[in-house]
Amino acid sequence: MTLRDTISFPTRYLKPGEIHLTDKPAIITTVLGSCISVTMYDKHTRLAAICHAVLPTENTTGKRNHKKHDIFQYVDSSLEWMLEQFEKKGMKRRDIEVKMFGGAEMFAQTRPGKISIAVGKKNIETALRVIEKNHLKLAAWNIGGNRGRKVIFNTTTGEVFAKFVSKTDIPVLKIDNETNP
Repeated sequence: MTLRDTISFPTRYLKPGEIHLTDKPAIITTVLGSCISVTMYDKHTRLAAICHAVLPTENTTGKRNHKKHDIFQYVDSSLEWMLEQFEKKGMKRRDIEVKMFGGAEMFAQTRPGKISIAVGKKNIETALRVIEKNHLKLAAWNIGGNRGRKVIFNTTTGEVFAKFVSKTDIPVLKIDNETNP
């Protein structure tokens, strides 16, 4: 399959907290900072899934105070849901190709004494823990660092292209509270 063959595929932008699951040809794109995207693909059935998870796990209190669709905000529940969909279709875990992207440290420590929130690192650790717990094999990854990524997923072949996003200098507007009500 060539790039020319994929031009007619439907394209979809995956927003934070969303999952796309399909056995139809499509090109799925997303942009990641500290978030994680994990793809799962079965070459025999061409079932493909990609998530854009924002946080590692839901509140550790054990209370489930979210709506059903909110599970896709979290790395652990997104990956478990995706794996469950593959298993419902009768796929064996050993046949699922798993790839992971993102997890950059976008909010690095900037002043002495400030604690980094390390969301990217926690997202990576959580994804790796779920992958290991479920005896999945990670086929490819592009994770960590301090730069965002654009990810392009071809649901027909399972190929994933990742490109670093250049940082741009956007001027910060300073508001003086004394002169502005």
